[in-house]
Amino acid sequence: MKKSKVTIYDIARELNVAPSTISRSIAGSDLISDEVKEKVRAKAIEMGYSSRNFRVNDADSIAIVVPELNNYFYSKILAGIQQKINNKYLVSIFCSYNSIDIEKEIVSKLSPSQFGCLIISQSMDARDSSHIALAEKKGIPIIMMNRVDYDYECPKFVIDNYMDSYLLTNHLVSSGYRRITFAAKHFNCLIYKERLQAYKDVLLENNIPLNENYIIYSELTYEDINEVVLRFFNLSPRPDAFILPGFSAALQAISIAKVYNIEIPNEMAIVSFDEDPECKYLSPSITSIERPLTEIGNKIGELVLSICSKKTYNKNKLNVFKSNLIIRGSSLKLGSN
Repeated sequence: MKKSKVTIYDIARELNVAPSTISRSIAGSDLISDEVKEKVRAKAIEMGYSSRNFRVNDADSIAIVVPELNNYFYSKILAGIQQKINNKYLVSIFCSYNSIDIEKEIVSKLSPSQFGCLIISQSMDARDSSHIALAEKKGIPIIMMNRVDYDYECPKFVIDNYMDSYLLTNHLVSSGYRRITFAAKHFNCLIYKERLQAYKDVLLENNIPLNENYIIYSELTYEDINEVVLRFFNLSPRPDAFILPGFSAALQAISIAKVYNIEIPNEMAIVSFDEDPECKYLSPSITSIERPLTEIGNKIGELVLSICSKKTYNKNKLNVFKSNLIIRGSSLKLGSN
């Protein structure tokens, strides 16, 4: 049986208001408050209402929510998005500071009358996407990047985090390192779970026993990197390689190693998942993972243009990007290839 078309009377019945209120809200009448208009709009979208005068979204701005601002990874992706959009839409960038409470507050305040799309990389302590679902229910299309909820139906753009970690760990093992430490920022974040699994898999493949003391979870802020590195230095036996999540942590670890007269890389290797521009200019230069950040940003920007132009798109497409291992002085022993 064919489903009947939703009318303003159906919406009025659901919201327990007069049909005239629905009609005026859809028409954008000044006689109706913004709060009521939002409720009507959300209900109309939910029920599948459509008419010549009703558009789900015609905003000229895009919202981007990231967990960190002073981060090369996100700055390059944001630049790639902006490059592809080419000023066709205004871009508003919000930071959750890795707090799910702040993230929820930001997302709850987004209105479809202002934003034609939401691009979000979730905070490290995010457990679900119910707050994001509410924004989509109001009429804001969703795109997730980097830290994503794989169970949520929306386009996703991610790095192959497992392979990144596999490349780093396998390089260290192939270079003769055996006591390899691994630092992760959050035990519940899927990115670090994938990285840690690859680390364990490489050790297993090479018959290297897993030492739980060589694994640590820390926010790795400037304040606690020193404590983390010194904890590793004081282990017995002392590790001969560090896998660190970011460039700043790797830089600080190298500085501390120099203070303790530990020769990098012959006594200890230090590698990073982040490929900051400074990695190549330090002494020693830092082995890291080079990711296609501009390409990721461009691809997200292309999708944004399609969404905002009301074109059809694959709502649950998973876009996975491959990285390159850049081997430099911090892990290249004398005599190694």
